[in-house]
Amino acid sequence: MARRVAQYLVSSPPCFEGATAAAAAAYQRDGAVCIRGALRGWVDAVASGIARNLASPGPHFESLPLGATSARFMNDYCNWRRIPEYESFVRESPAKALARAVMASERSIFYHEHVLVKEPLAASPTPWHHDQPYYPIDGDQLLSLWFPVDPVPLDATLLFVRGSHRHGYYAPRKFETQRNYDGSDELPTMPAIADAPHEHELLGWQLQPGDCVLFSGKTLHGAVGNASESRSRRVLTTRWMGDDARFAPRRWEISPPYTGGLQAGDPMECGLFPRLL
Repeated sequence: MARRVAQYLVSSPPCFEGATAAAAAAYQRDGAVCIRGALRGWVDAVASGIARNLASPGPHFESLPLGATSARFMNDYCNWRRIPEYESFVRESPAKALARAVMASERSIFYHEHVLVKEPLAASPTPWHHDQPYYPIDGDQLLSLWFPVDPVPLDATLLFVRGSHRHGYYAPRKFETQRNYDGSDELPTMPAIADAPHEHELLGWQLQPGDCVLFSGKTLHGAVGNASESRSRRVLTTRWMGDDARFAPRRWEISPPYTGGLQAGDPMECGLFPRLL
């Protein structure tokens, strides 16, 4: 997918130096926005946290082989209360303010963190999907902040279908099998974006440590493989909710499997999902 899809990227998509009004407008229009340098002071701490996490994985840790090599895609989540570097990032970094600003929310409520590591030559792509159907959350104010601690060239970056946050939900599916979740028959199957990239406007950015991309929980995205022979692609994603986020039970398995004791229609702010701004 990497070489084939990259040629369809929108030329020079906008980037911003902070959570300006223009950055918020781009996020609302496109479903994703790149902010340069805002997290530069947190690169070393988060890299240390990722190393700590991989040395002591949590209960949700996965290590999946990708492609013909033995290189792995590793991911883990919901460890922020036991990894001090993660907790410091969540509570003290500009991330919560960036999220609140581009969501146009009065508050910034933390959902969870998710670490994603593609080893060198883990060349298979991450399938196209969007996040919100995996979660028991409805509303427009839910986003991910994707923060790489390694340089990310275009041939290893995250790709987005511009404006797809306005297209509704598609069925969640298992990455390993590409099968839709049991119980999700009410939702349409994810379109085969990689097979017809010319039918979509695709956004993607070359990134340096300290840069981040914020994208809606409804925005379709996929990650190309890591073709580097020497460098991993280490990313900490944090997920944030705003004023209109409401608990919404699903008929299928949710990930992460936590509800905070909430009932249908409840605001998401609770002890498990704290308001941090």
